[in-house]
Amino acid sequence: MMAGKIARKYFLGQGVGRLGCAQSVAESLRERYGLNDAFIKSMSGATGGRAPLGCCGAVYAALRVVEEKGLHKKQEIEAFFKKEAGGIICREIRSRGQLMCADCVEQAANLLSDKSNEKGAL
Repeated sequence: MMAGKIARKYFLGQGVGRLGCAQSVAESLRERYGLNDAFIKSMSGATGGRAPLGCCGAVYAALRVVEEKGLHKKQEIEAFFKKEAGGIICREIRSRGQLMCADCVEQAANLLSDKSNEKGAL
């Protein structure tokens, strides 16, 4: 199952414990990137617009994975959300209504789940 579908299930609490947006993205990528419990737990407060600078929690989690693992995906993630969701700030995304929170969670995880995400890939 793609990481995005797994992240959505965590976010919606479908068959698993419900997690916030940032934790859902991080948990769905745990195995692929070897994320530890401390990293997953560090995402717990980054939901509902409470990530630094009001960033969408799903975007924030994806960018933190990028930073932690030395991936070259920051611009791609930000460009995707600016185009498809209208920005990377939670409040802006929610007010525009282009993507719902569960969609943001799924897309953020999917952007880091394909084969082009190997360390050093452009």
